[in-house]
Amino acid sequence: MSDTPDSTWFEAPDGDRTRVIVREVVEQLKVGDVLRDRFVIERVLGEGGMGQVFLARDRQAEKSNPFVALKVLGASFREHPQAFAALRREATQSRTLTHPNIVAVFDFDRADDHVYMVMEYLKGQALDVLIGNRPEGGKLTEVWPLIEGIARGLEYVHQKNIVHADVKPRNVMVTENGEVKVLDLGIARTLDENQAGNGTTRFDPDTLGALTPQYASPEMFEGQRPRPQDDIFALGCIAYELLTGKHPYDRRTAIEARSMRLEPKRPAGLKTRQWKVIKASLSMQRADRPATVTEFIRLLSPHGSGTSAWPWIAVAVILFVVLGSQYFLSLGVSDEEMIDDLLEQYPLDSASIADQEQVAEWEGMATDFHKMGTDDLAEGSVERGLNTLLKGSSAAFKSYKQILTRAESQANRKQAGANVLRLVREVHTAATALETKPDSVTDRISLVCEGLKVMNEPELREAFMQLVDSDANAVRENPVCAELLERSPAS
Repeated sequence: MSDTPDSTWFEAPDGDRTRVIVREVVEQLKVGDVLRDRFVIERVLGEGGMGQVFLARDRQAEKSNPFVALKVLGASFREHPQAFAALRREATQSRTLTHPNIVAVFDFDRADDHVYMVMEYLKGQALDVLIGNRPEGGKLTEVWPLIEGIARGLEYVHQKNIVHADVKPRNVMVTENGEVKVLDLGIARTLDENQAGNGTTRFDPDTLGALTPQYASPEMFEGQRPRPQDDIFALGCIAYELLTGKHPYDRRTAIEARSMRLEPKRPAGLKTRQWKVIKASLSMQRADRPATVTEFIRLLSPHGSGTSAWPWIAVAVILFVVLGSQYFLSLGVSDEEMIDDLLEQYPLDSASIADQEQVAEWEGMATDFHKMGTDDLAEGSVERGLNTLLKGSSAAFKSYKQILTRAESQANRKQAGANVLRLVREVHTAATALETKPDSVTDRISLVCEGLKVMNEPELREAFMQLVDSDANAVRENPVCAELLERSPAS
């Protein structure tokens, strides 16, 4: 194929030849256009320095999930033809990355004048929008699922010998069901010091305007090779914004902040170890920042030992629209999801029955024990109330469990699940009522842990974390609590 006046060939050091369009004017994609006779452009999702992102329908995908996101690279790549080959290699590498906090990249291709990535389509909001809608920030326990989601994604790519190099709120998506996804790994760079000499084309995104000044470390401005600590600097900026609603250096660059000797103010509510790791991550010297994202997570975590969030609290659901406005709300999971989880926890056994009279008898016993137990708690008899509600051989939960495991009717089982959820929430209410009584911590611990043993309810989880944070030794002395700690990676 011969060159044309509007194109050129770029030959990489490994001999790969790629034709790159260099027309002054490249026709913009519009709704209805089709790439490769496969991807039908539906609408524009966003724009950035690297190009546009479109919602597209994949004609070859399953009907249940036909949509993908197409990132179509922009004019900057016509000015830097070597970027195409390097970015294609990075995108190829991204396709091998599989992690719940990293956006999935399916393909990288070109069609006519257009160079594009095919990525998973995410319904949700970019983190910068969510931060803007919460100008006062949030407590660490509220925003931790977001911070940890970003951190876990970065931890994973660092383990794969990759530095993201452009971490910022706009490159983080929070989906409608609370998943945190790190985007734009297409400009990430490997840590291989010898990459220019082993056939891998080096690509500096700074020359394409990919560096984001407010989140770039001083070393990035100075043109030094990226390191994980540069991503940690950006992560520290984001964590600070989530906690306070403000950029740590008032949106000045690291270079400006360094010359002005600015110091970020300590966010309210942070423990000393938590503030120390935030402050260290915002240091102007790499050597002063945490060595790894894993260390950042361990020291900042609000969950006691801080080595890891528990699997069932790793991601909180973000409610996006409340009366027409956007808010942060850490809701955990829906009631229906919790009930479905409980049904999976107590599956129907081989001795199931269809006898509605027997089910009604179990329901009647459960109702009686339920009322007796809540009356006991209201009178201050915590141990007796827990026995009647949850622990004893004749307890409300035992009767509900009979229905869960033996009633063939799914409607009966779901109703029993809803009653168990109501039961554990009443246990949480009783525990909350004891918070003002300084001599009742042992009873509070018993209530919370016995309730969590039965069902993973978000308010009980939060109460448990607060107890671990405030009195870890007393929590460990409770056998049920000790068992819960033993079962979690955080122990």
